[in-house]
Amino acid sequence: MTRVLLHEMRRGEAGRVALLSTVAGVWYLASADPATSDWIGWWNQAGIKVQVFGVIVMGSLMSAAAAWSASRSRRTRTALWADTTPRGGWPQALLLWAAAWLWSLVAYAVMTAIAFGRTASVSEVTDPVWTPLLLGAAMTGLQIAAGVAAGTLLPTRITAPVMGLFWYALFVVLAFAPDLPLAHLFPAIDDHWDTAFRPHTTRLLVATAWCAAAALALTAVPALVRRGVPSPGPLAVVPAVVALVAGGALLTFRTPHPDPFWALRAEQPARPACVTEGRTKACLWPDDRHLLPAAAGAARTVDRVLGPLTGFHRSFHETGLRPAGPDSAELPVPQPVLDERAMTELMLGAALPKPPSDCEPHLLEEAGGYPDTFLVEAVVHSRARQPAPYYGDRFAAALERVLKAPAAAQDAWLSGAAREIRACRPVPPLPR
Repeated sequence: MTRVLLHEMRRGEAGRVALLSTVAGVWYLASADPATSDWIGWWNQAGIKVQVFGVIVMGSLMSAAAAWSASRSRRTRTALWADTTPRGGWPQALLLWAAAWLWSLVAYAVMTAIAFGRTASVSEVTDPVWTPLLLGAAMTGLQIAAGVAAGTLLPTRITAPVMGLFWYALFVVLAFAPDLPLAHLFPAIDDHWDTAFRPHTTRLLVATAWCAAAALALTAVPALVRRGVPSPGPLAVVPAVVALVAGGALLTFRTPHPDPFWALRAEQPARPACVTEGRTKACLWPDDRHLLPAAAGAARTVDRVLGPLTGFHRSFHETGLRPAGPDSAELPVPQPVLDERAMTELMLGAALPKPPSDCEPHLLEEAGGYPDTFLVEAVVHSRARQPAPYYGDRFAAALERVLKAPAAAQDAWLSGAAREIRACRPVPPLPR
């Protein structure tokens, strides 16, 4: 059996399609720029990237290749000869499935090595996440099994491209309706898992069991339907039952909004990674400690810019962390690689005073009728030599008026503005 499997892997079309998928995947992962990437440096996201590419792109192509291989005996008019072999219909389908799936696993392993290698070059922790990858491998197996079943039952030249297009179209549709139960049965996880999340291991393993069992059950379908080939017998009931139980469990799982279905909130760390510069403190998740140098530089700049001001936030915690104090502000970290300038911009934005949630904006006539909070933000960014948004000549004139005021008057106006914004009142008159 092993010799026949190796022969099928050498002569079948799946090997060439897997090579094409590997080349595309290597280019996709290796060409990503760390400065703009949303995954290089986060182990969760690295696993998600490989999984989603493996399922949507490689899985669709390998399903088409499996359908083409399964229809070979019909297309070459050797079906009668193939049906007389000692192996039954189910073992023949399993052989075609295994040949294609093993090639996809080789491609999957190459892409995983590249993604994890690039992540390890940025992150200061080594914590690979495997459960999304297991699910991706099992889902690819299910796609290949569907291709084998379709190619055997519908042995036409159009079946293979239709299968590839079917899977790709299905994932496009489910991307716009991720809450559909169907999305849980055919997962292509494209969530954003930063360090505030961890994989929901139980659900991922249940989904892996569903995909693997459904794949084995699907390969038995042609032998059950076709006449003239031995029936798979009662053994085929085992994967069908496992698939029914695991799939039913997936459909019963519920997640509170807005938490993701496939992930959980990470546990609060005993000691966050923190930096303190003067009166300014910033705390990050321990897995993001490679960002501490950028956070330290940003904290220095924020401390210098705010100086003696009151009413502004000076304590920051990364999104998902427990606040360090009653006046601690949430610091969003949208990607795993940030330079000091980008971190400074995020920290300055978090330092600004926030009005109450039910507060209506107060429009400042001297600033062109824009909300007064816009002017405060522009002044703070200008003090840090950060680019300030341009909202017209009147707004620019108001900004220039504040910036040209004496330091003491400017500080007094900013502190007063912060106090009034927090109380949902208009800011004081501009300094003269």
